[in-house]
Amino acid sequence: MTFSYQTIFSFLVFLYVSSAIGYFFFFTTQKQKFGLLGFVLAFSGWILHTGLVAYRCLVFKSFAVSGLYESLSFFAWVIVLVYMISEFRHKQHIDGVFVLPLAVSLVAYASVINSDIRPLPAVLRSPWMAVHVTLCFLSYACFTLAFCFAIMYIWQEKELKSRKIDVFFFRLPALEFLDRLGYRAVVFGFVFLSLGIVSGSIWAQKAWGTFWSWDPKETFSLILWFLYLVYLHGRLIAFWRGKKSANLAIIGFAVMLFTYLGVSFLLPGLHSYLSK
Repeated sequence: MTFSYQTIFSFLVFLYVSSAIGYFFFFTTQKQKFGLLGFVLAFSGWILHTGLVAYRCLVFKSFAVSGLYESLSFFAWVIVLVYMISEFRHKQHIDGVFVLPLAVSLVAYASVINSDIRPLPAVLRSPWMAVHVTLCFLSYACFTLAFCFAIMYIWQEKELKSRKIDVFFFRLPALEFLDRLGYRAVVFGFVFLSLGIVSGSIWAQKAWGTFWSWDPKETFSLILWFLYLVYLHGRLIAFWRGKKSANLAIIGFAVMLFTYLGVSFLLPGLHSYLSK
C-alpha cells in the first residue's frame, strides 16, 4: 500500500475514534449536540471508508474481502452502516457508545497488520463471493447490534434488581425497548445468515463440486444458525423475553466471533484465507 492510503486509513481510524468519544460524551451528559456530533463523525468516517473499500475493489478488479485486513475493514464498514440505519430509524444515539468502540477495535487492528494487495486465489474470483461475504457480514453486524442491546438490557435490569440505581441508569433506554430492538436485530441477522449459508453452498458447489463439505467454518456457521434458531423459537413458542433473550444474544455473539475469527486461526480449512 502507498503512504497516502495508509494516511487516509489512519484518518478514518481518527474519525471513528472521535465518533466514539462524541457518543461517550452524549452518554455521560445527555446533551444532544454530542449525540449528533457522534453520528456526523461516524457518517463521515463511513463515507471515507466506502471510498477505501471501493478503491481496493478496483485495484483487485474483484470484490476485495479475502485476507484478514480486508475482512476486518469490511466488517467495521458493515457494522457502522447497520448501526447508522438503526440510529436513523429509532432516533436513539445511546447505542453508539457501545457500537462504535467495536468498529474502532476492528479498524485499529486492521491498521497495524499487513495491508498489501495480493493476487486473489482463483476460487475467490467469483460473483458469488460478493453475495456470500456481504450477506454473512450483514448477519454478523446485526448480531453485534443485538449483543450491544443485550448488554444494555442486562445492565439496566441488574440496576433495577439491586435497587442501587446509579446515574447512568437514566441514560439507558427502557427494558422493553431494548428487548424489542435486540429481537429485531436477531431476526434480520438470522435472515441474512440463512441467505449467506445458502449462497455459500451454491458457491461451494461451483468451486469444489459439493454443496457442503463440513469444513470447520461451515460447521460453526451451522451451529450459529441453530443457536439463533433456538433464540427465535424461544421468543415465538416458549415466550422467552428479556433476560433469557439477552443472555442468548450474548452467547450468540461469542459463537459468532469464534466462527468469524477463531475458526480461521485455530481450525484451518477451506475458509482459511483470513489467517493469511
